[in-house]
Amino acid sequence: MRQSKIECSTFLIETVHSMNLVFADAALQTNLGHNATSCRHLVNGARHRNIPAAVLAYSMVDAALQSELQAHPWFRCHTYATYDQDPLCGWLGDFDFVAQITHEDLSRLHGVGREDVIFFNTAGPGQFMGLLRWVQSMPIEQRPTVIVEFGLYAGMHPKEGVHGMELTHQGDPRPVLLRYTVRKQLTREDDSWLKLTTFDAQSSAIYEKLLDFPVHTLPLANPAITSRRSRSGKRPITVAFLGHQRVSKGYALVPELVRQLLSLQADVNILVHNGDPGSCSEQQQALHLLAATDSRLILDERTADPQLWSQLLERADLVICPYWRDVFVSTYSAVASEAIANAIPLVVPSRTTLANLVHQFGSCGIVYDDPSDFSNVETILQAIITALYHFDTLAVRAQSAAQAWDVQFGPARLLDTILSWHGERSR
Repeated sequence: MRQSKIECSTFLIETVHSMNLVFADAALQTNLGHNATSCRHLVNGARHRNIPAAVLAYSMVDAALQSELQAHPWFRCHTYATYDQDPLCGWLGDFDFVAQITHEDLSRLHGVGREDVIFFNTAGPGQFMGLLRWVQSMPIEQRPTVIVEFGLYAGMHPKEGVHGMELTHQGDPRPVLLRYTVRKQLTREDDSWLKLTTFDAQSSAIYEKLLDFPVHTLPLANPAITSRRSRSGKRPITVAFLGHQRVSKGYALVPELVRQLLSLQADVNILVHNGDPGSCSEQQQALHLLAATDSRLILDERTADPQLWSQLLERADLVICPYWRDVFVSTYSAVASEAIANAIPLVVPSRTTLANLVHQFGSCGIVYDDPSDFSNVETILQAIITALYHFDTLAVRAQSAAQAWDVQFGPARLLDTILSWHGERSR
């Protein structure tokens, strides 16, 4: 065993151990979204196994979250922030700036070596480039095992061509920057220490086609955090829209969906949770007007910590995800994952990572099809009504799905996979 010593400007890990885990996420700031949840799953699992784990968060991380996760304010550039406002080439200026600052931030981390694992969560192009520059400043035999997770939309849309899957560019600069980073920085020998990953096989295939570099699939980490009660026979049924709502999650359609459901279905309650109501003020105002006239509509506008998120899932009987297909064709949904892990039926769009999960776990929801990339109210409404009509059957399937989930996924499976990849380097 070696004397492990990882130093940063604000903390020092010093323990006799064969490895350390460093969880890095430049978007780790609050409980909003999946970032804090992902950190909890992996880091708490490692610490439970007595693996020292350091958490590098955004520099303005919430104080309570910082204390809970023992996180260190680290990255000066936020994954989702824009820094260069130039209308023509701001995206390129952002990339250069974020890559440079991320490189500098990681260069303050000392003592990392071959025995250690760096897990970079939800990496954007700038973070990816900065990370590679930092690691590649070390001799190859001293580099840690680095796992980069691409939890964001790839910016590419797959279609079937004469030579198999082809990718079409949607005008987003991210795929250009990601491909440029790989072509400039990586060779095949880097696959010995670097694992590019997503949490979905379809996403991995799209990223691998885009990057022309191996992309692996991680087990989803979401565990059960509710009683997994049987919902079969439950009436009234609570139809739920949950999470960090935004345009790409179809939230613009939610007020009209809610209005029509309340009008057409007498035996339902509707729960709408939005952890960031300020970004959807028009929709929130419409929903408040509906709630004022119908007590069956419950609104919750709190950012969900673990306790509240468990309560929201416990209350939900049917989770609706009216998401944009062109975005969720290449990124996973934490909400859909949580629903299946907790035995809750779903309504999701076809040809997405969400639909793949529903099919994989015994058709535990309704998959609706729409000829366009952006779903419409009528299509989703009909899918919800179909789910309500077949609800007891879906609820039984969801119970079976939750049991199967534990075999394949969860924090322990994720950590096992990471440790297996790390162990391959010493064989």
